[in-house]
Amino acid sequence: MAKQRITGLSASLLEQSSQAVLGAQAGPQPAAKPPAGQKPIVQTVKVPPDDYIRLKTVGAKERRSAQDIILAALREYLDKRT
Repeated sequence: MAKQRITGLSASLLEQSSQAVLGAQAGPQPAAKPPAGQKPIVQTVKVPPDDYIRLKTVGAKERRSAQDIILAALREYLDKRT
């Protein structure tokens, strides 16, 4: 499969309905930082281009970083299983 270059998000991808705007204002809290004196461990995740675009689009709409979204999803997943 040939690599697809992701150039950026267009304004049409970022248009929000009034409901999405209201939901983003009361959006989830950012992920907690590690305790003082502990450095986070770097973990690289490779994602398909379609998932990357969806992640960046949601992040832009909710004004959240990809790291914050992924970390929140990871914690929710782990909390259900431990």
